[in-house]
Amino acid sequence: MGLTSCPKCGETISEKATVCPHCNSDVSKNNIVMCEDCKKEYDISMDDCPNCGCPNSAAKPKKKKHKGVIISIVVFALIVIGVLGIGILQKLKEPDYYSNMEKVSFAMLDGAAKAENAGNLIKSVWYNAIYEKRNSETDQYTMKKGKFVDDFNDALSELFADENFTNSIFEIETNQSQVIDLMKQLKNPPKKYEEAYSVLMAYYDNYLKMTKIVINPTGSLNTFSEDFDTYDNDTVDSYEKMKLYLD
Repeated sequence: MGLTSCPKCGETISEKATVCPHCNSDVSKNNIVMCEDCKKEYDISMDDCPNCGCPNSAAKPKKKKHKGVIISIVVFALIVIGVLGIGILQKLKEPDYYSNMEKVSFAMLDGAAKAENAGNLIKSVWYNAIYEKRNSETDQYTMKKGKFVDDFNDALSELFADENFTNSIFEIETNQSQVIDLMKQLKNPPKKYEEAYSVLMAYYDNYLKMTKIVINPTGSLNTFSEDFDTYDNDTVDSYEKMKLYLD
């Protein structure tokens, strides 16, 4: 039995050994390479000959991490962070969102009440001018020098020229602008309030119809009265549904 040197630690070992008894390295022929220059045997995993430094041409090239994998990991991490960040922001946003939702609900109720009073007065003036009905509230618009006006449009013009009524219309318009601004802030609701927002939008739509018809009445007495009454009832119904989402 011949002797040789361990290609890893250099200690003397048997030629038939498969594991070095000194350093426990695998010394089987499959893991041994002979140096091209000095002809010394050494472990195939080494980058170069430990005796003369000649590069090991049989060494397996080290695998490099694929850049695409690293990029994918980074992108995934950013997405996770982004999703978590959005969730946290949405949670922080909820109290302010609810406060604005409550504020706009009551603002629309206030504007609708003003529009209801103005709309009912418009109907009364319109009706009394056509059918020549006396009424202490409408006579100042429907009558001139003790006689009814010839055209109901004259009565309506007198109404809209009245300072008190003009102030009422201005308050409705101001309320409308405030509501529109608040509704813009309520776009993209947190998940918790998505259902409430859909109910609020229906309430908002009816509120706009009611306030607009009062600010700018058109059509005949019948169409105006029917539309106004419909919008009035729909606005009240919408508010009642919205109340279920308010504390």
